[in-house]
Amino acid sequence: MNCPHCGSELESEDVTFCPNCGESLTAEDKTQQEVVETPLKQTDLKLAAAIFTMISATFVASLGYLGVYQYFALIDYYGPSIASDVVGFLIFGVDGLIAAAFALAGAFFILKKKLFIFSMIGTIFPLASVFVTFLCIQQYNYGFTDILIFAEVATAMLSVMSILLNFVSKKEYT
Repeated sequence: MNCPHCGSELESEDVTFCPNCGESLTAEDKTQQEVVETPLKQTDLKLAAAIFTMISATFVASLGYLGVYQYFALIDYYGPSIASDVVGFLIFGVDGLIAAAFALAGAFFILKKKLFIFSMIGTIFPLASVFVTFLCIQQYNYGFTDILIFAEVATAMLSVMSILLNFVSKKEYT
């Protein structure tokens, strides 16, 4: 017996796959073998954009909390005379918390498919917060930029992905 696909000789009639080409030798339904590819729906892109925005909002809120916490911890430890030296923590902390609130609101607008401008603003806020945090850390020379950079790079990537996905599926908004 020969393989109907490649023509090579088969040693036994009981084999279910050709040892040469790997094709199935059973009489299966052809529709079972075909893989049906469905195009990615715009709704899937919206869901991905909302999830990315929520994750970046979580990162930004966490960093914001750490900034505010660090500011008050240093004020408590060293006293109010150091406030001007550590105000950068307060700036990026409050900025992070505000950006997280806007990002979460933007994510909900994305899920509801309403108010495209507000959803885009919500996806842009975490990206802006990344730059404010980086500038504060660099300006005040706090010295732990390398630690923050990991969370900031992840937040920036998620924000950019969210912005792009949201913009691509702009047609779905009412």
